Amino acid sequence: MDLKKIFEQEDFNNPNVVAPKKKLSVKIIALITVICIILVGASFAIGAVVGANTGMKNDMPLMQEAYEIIKKYYYKDISWDEFQEIAASAFAGSLDNFSGIVKIDGGEASSGSYGISISSTVYNEHIVTFVEPNSSAWESMAYYRFKEDLSVDESFNPKASNVFIEEGDKIYGFIVQEEDEEGEIKEYIYRVENASVQYMRQIVSEHDEAMFIVKKYIGNNQYSDGYYGFLMTKQLPSDRTAYYYKYTDEVGIIKVLEFSENTTIDFAECVNSFIKNGNKKLILDLRNNGGGNSTTLEYMAQFLLNNPKDEALPLIKLVSNAGNGKQESNLVYSSKEDYANPNNPYTAFPIANKVSGFEVVVLCNSGSASASEALIGALQYYNNAQIVGTQTYGKGVAQKVFVLSTGDYLYVTNGTYYVPTADASGNMVWEKCIHGEGFTPTAENTVTDRLVSYSKDACTQRAMEILGY
Repeated sequence: MDLKKIFEQEDFNNPNVVAPKKKLSVKIIALITVICIILVGASFAIGAVVGANTGMKNDMPLMQEAYEIIKKYYYKDISWDEFQEIAASAFAGSLDNFSGIVKIDGGEASSGSYGISISSTVYNEHIVTFVEPNSSAWESMAYYRFKEDLSVDESFNPKASNVFIEEGDKIYGFIVQEEDEEGEIKEYIYRVENASVQYMRQIVSEHDEAMFIVKKYIGNNQYSDGYYGFLMTKQLPSDRTAYYYKYTDEVGIIKVLEFSENTTIDFAECVNSFIKNGNKKLILDLRNNGGGNSTTLEYMAQFLLNNPKDEALPLIKLVSNAGNGKQESNLVYSSKEDYANPNNPYTAFPIANKVSGFEVVVLCNSGSASASEALIGALQYYNNAQIVGTQTYGKGVAQKVFVLSTGDYLYVTNGTYYVPTADASGNMVWEKCIHGEGFTPTAENTVTDRLVSYSKDACTQRAMEILGY
């Protein structure tokens, strides 16, 4: 299960400084509300779940005692139903990193997206990790260059410089327009370098238009002198989860963000573009792809695996709890049909059967998990594919989803999966579980885990060497 990151708003002093004179049209939009699962003691949770579902709450003395104390002294009124709902969430969430209750009544979503993904380090450096093709960010040219003191560099010519925001760049701040207490529109700069993730995300969510103040990444962990200003407007968020890039005449790149229902059609279209453009070699970018839908895995694998007979090939062996500890074992196969999305007009086929000399190299990192790792295991077995980057996450377990009486979803980790390997005689065996271990690139394929634009990406350069370029 690919859970979204959960952020809480924090109360910060507003570090406002009057910005350079450039008017921006800004609308204040609703803040993003996210689902928050409250963690409390597991002992409370066990009692609450049993007590509420069996009517035997008086048979749980510790639960009863705790509830009566909370009911008497907590500064808000808590009903038994509310108490058991919190406790149930706590217990499910305490089982492991992947089990938990996801509520269906999420808050109001943001009205748009700037088209970029930002990852924050422990030092609160906010790095651009993905720029969505054809988004406002993708098409936004640097409008200003600022000196180190944030004064405008008058010598900068935007059209002549042709500077765009890219993966690896660092967000320093935002210039926005807001009403002051007297109702006048003024410009402010919000500095987010060394500020918390919550603070940075709050500024982004509140404004439909902003100038991003950015330090350009120039390689070797070095950044540009001064700053660039990119004026960007929010747009309707894209639901695409796979993107194709023509890297050279023979090499194409497909970046897959997650394994969701949307991914199947997106991936099929990427494959069609790959073939249409005459590409023969594929760089499959699964970095920061936390997995998702197993049926999406089945469909994507049918395209990627060496499969001369175009048949269903076993991808993983899932050993799961069928109920009350009874184990069952099932093989998951690749599929021509898209069972995740019945409206998909594309039937999957092996690329290798249509493209002479087809090869694939996979880019991975610590954010590559679950279905991404299952696909890596299958590609290593059937294609002898090499992986480049850093060690993957190591999620070799699967979840079963139940719908509760509240309508919320309960995710329970109920099985372990194994990837195919060959024994000494070359026969397929199911002995390798990557849970807690992941996949580790060979020494020559281990590349520092940093996401930058493909033109500057050391992982992509190493993949090109493997492919013979």
